[in-house]
Amino acid sequence: MLIFLAILSLAGSIHSQRITGQQKNGSCVCDVRSLAWTFPAIKYENVSDLVEDCGNALQTLQTQIEETKVTMPNLLATVENVTHRLGRFQYLNSNGLYNALHLKQLGEEMQQLQDIIDVTHNDNPSKETVQLTAEITQAKQKVEKMYKDNVFNLETVKENLRQLNNRAQSCRSISAEFRSTCSQRIMTNISSPVVTKLSSYGKSYISGAWGRETKPDSEERYWVQPLTSGHRSGNIMRWYRSFSDFMAFKDYKDEPVAPSNTHTNAIQGPGTMLYGEAVFYECYNTGELCRYDLKTKATVRKMLPDAGFNNKFPYCYYTCRDWSDINLSADEQGLWVIYTTMSNHGNLVVSLLDSESLNVTHTWKTHLFKKSATSAFMVCGVLYATRYVDTYREEVFYAFDTATGHEDNSLALPLEKVAAGVANLHYNPVDRRLYMYNDGYLLAYQAIF
Repeated sequence: MLIFLAILSLAGSIHSQRITGQQKNGSCVCDVRSLAWTFPAIKYENVSDLVEDCGNALQTLQTQIEETKVTMPNLLATVENVTHRLGRFQYLNSNGLYNALHLKQLGEEMQQLQDIIDVTHNDNPSKETVQLTAEITQAKQKVEKMYKDNVFNLETVKENLRQLNNRAQSCRSISAEFRSTCSQRIMTNISSPVVTKLSSYGKSYISGAWGRETKPDSEERYWVQPLTSGHRSGNIMRWYRSFSDFMAFKDYKDEPVAPSNTHTNAIQGPGTMLYGEAVFYECYNTGELCRYDLKTKATVRKMLPDAGFNNKFPYCYYTCRDWSDINLSADEQGLWVIYTTMSNHGNLVVSLLDSESLNVTHTWKTHLFKKSATSAFMVCGVLYATRYVDTYREEVFYAFDTATGHEDNSLALPLEKVAAGVANLHYNPVDRRLYMYNDGYLLAYQAIF
């Protein structure tokens, strides 16, 4: 009876049954079977695993939320910055002005080029000028089609104009005699240094220029021009009347080109050149060129159109050479200026100068990004550029021929040096040597053709 009550109390309201027991060996034995006592172990394990997975997922989600809270301000700031920068362009585009303005500017550039080609053809007609006339006419027709179809591919047209302009400049400036005797004489090698000397100013003046008078038939002079104020500016050119005086650092004359290092006529950057009894350089703190006459002591200034200055476009291949935006160079054809403009996207531009008035007479635009080079110079109407190899080696890797407009970036002419930085490198057509200002050391090389 007690066994029956116990079973009944356990079963509760779920199920009840009467069980008959048997007495064996002084004990009451009974057999009880009930589904109510079966525990769902498998279901329990499944639910337990699901709860654990949910817990892990929630923990991962919580971590992601925390990380998002941290990064979201930066993302929002970036989006806001980009939106702000694109705002003015979106305004122009939505008001139908952006393309129209660019096409108008493009049309003006094409008309200027058309005028140059017409004048060149009238002065010296040739097969090339006839071809240029046909190509500029075709280019103008393409632009007219852009207006009609509202399909714009300005970069392609601008690149075409750049090439046409380079060819037109070559036609009007490079004589047939010059092409056959000079511009085809591409350098094939460069000697080891034939002069290696520490500047008389010492190694502390790491930026500057040096060389020999570069204009043929001029008085022989060797000169050194260090930048004595923060490697940025200077106002003294030291020159010697002979090579022996230079090697002995004796009987020199210090020529002041300006009253001080920060005077408006002071020298800025290491791009100085002595050419025909005058010192040519970038005027202090401007994009202007200065010409200081050694005889009259007078200074002529002229703005270099669209030129970058004040570290806008320095040479920068390995480490940037500050204040190297504009440098002068000379060769058999005359005086050149090498620089960069925004309109040429930071690529090198070379212009031929009138050495008396400083007026730009001809301009060529290259594809070489200036900050990918350590220096550039002119030889026989060809622009060369160098790049850093290591502390003791540079190499000439690029050439642009102004006579043909041809670019070659496959050169590998070795150039030894004694220190890492190249402040100035230029060619002298009188002795066909290259002169390098190498972190206070003065080096010269023989150009081999």
